[in-house]
Amino acid sequence: MAGGPEPSGPAMADLPNVVLSVEDTRRPFNTHGAEIVTRGAWAIDSQEVVLESVGGSGYDQRWTINEDGLHVASRWRPTYQESTAAKLLPSRHRALSSQVLLHYPALWFAALQGFVPLHVSVVEVGGVAVVLAGPGGVGKSTLVARALADGARATCDNLAVCDGSTAYGVAEPLRLLARTGTRAAHGRREQAWPHRVRSLSPELVVVLRRGTQAAPELRELSPAQATRGIAAGTYAAGELRRFWSIAATVASATGCGPIHAPIEEVATRLANRLPCLELRLAKEPGAGLTELLRRPLAAVRTGRVG
Repeated sequence: MAGGPEPSGPAMADLPNVVLSVEDTRRPFNTHGAEIVTRGAWAIDSQEVVLESVGGSGYDQRWTINEDGLHVASRWRPTYQESTAAKLLPSRHRALSSQVLLHYPALWFAALQGFVPLHVSVVEVGGVAVVLAGPGGVGKSTLVARALADGARATCDNLAVCDGSTAYGVAEPLRLLARTGTRAAHGRREQAWPHRVRSLSPELVVVLRRGTQAAPELRELSPAQATRGIAAGTYAAGELRRFWSIAATVASATGCGPIHAPIEEVATRLANRLPCLELRLAKEPGAGLTELLRRPLAAVRTGRVG
């Protein structure tokens, strides 16, 4: 399951699964006798919710929660406008479909286990697992791609779920400013991962900013400042813009899961127990993460040994 917690012991071994299916029919789901939750959403026996055109994607969905876990069935039933948009903007349609069909159910199910979505990159550099936080477009993906090319490992460059101790990456392609690969949004292209791992345990938080100065700048952050950077970058992420209302609707209809995931609480857990820095990148591309974070990486390794 993309983004879901990985069974790692007796307590996790019996976790239920998320089952996702796309049904080859354009018939509407049966909502006869169902309770109206809000516009385009119906609840059935507190275990099932039917959603119409989830996130404006053109996919209707039936979410069923029971002792076996979560089952999400999807049917492609677009309006004329949604069908036209899918044809004219294929990269947007592909990204939105991935979110609705794969990522959002996985993120919601992860919340049942105490994990929240974070818009971060998590990469292991010099043997240290680093959380790179900040809004989209500041350069996280570029830094991760460069680190991967140098042999580093990462679990995500965009989205993860985290409980404050472990981060599980949401599986999706790298999206970079490149000449090859499938077209994606913002002039980027999708690239395959060379070294991706399912999870990492963060040891350092770095909040990225894009500066206008000639050389990169590094400074310490307080836990409150780091929490703010992680949370703000998550709420500003376009990839999660539709998720909040979907999660609240499903939680309201079924009585399962949090109405709103405790983003700031988990960000605070990370920031309170880890060293936190702000890295203001230079105007022009320069050194990679290994060089930019050379001293703090060494300090983390030294502290770990001590």
